[in-house]
Amino acid sequence: MNQTTWQKLDEMFAEASFMRAEPVEESEVVEAARVFGFQLPEDYQQFVCRYGGATVGPFSIYGLRAADTMGPSEASAFEVTKRFRSEGWQGVADALVISADHSGNPVYLKPNGEIWITDHDFGGTSKIADHFEDYLLNKCLG
Repeated sequence: MNQTTWQKLDEMFAEASFMRAEPVEESEVVEAARVFGFQLPEDYQQFVCRYGGATVGPFSIYGLRAADTMGPSEASAFEVTKRFRSEGWQGVADALVISADHSGNPVYLKPNGEIWITDHDFGGTSKIADHFEDYLLNKCLG
């Protein structure tokens, strides 16, 4: 991610540290992704290492830890993904769920780094960002 994005996030968390979890060692993030069988995009991996997981704007960003503002079932993106997969959500079979909208629709990373959403009200999936940093800037911080 670019320095401006990091600065925005750091300033937000400096004012409200309860909105982020604790940092995660890179080795833990890499191992969790390896066990799950998913290659993490660099920007998302850096975010998880730096913050663990967080609430950014109005949305939870799942990582490997839950911030105080998140529910206990939101600590692990890998566990959240397993839940959405077991419920049969379209689009998540080859993706990692990193967030959800206010209707409970999964927001997920595809292997190519794009961010997609599945809408249960209207059916179908759609791309909402080219990569994780775009999602943060345009949907969460926008």
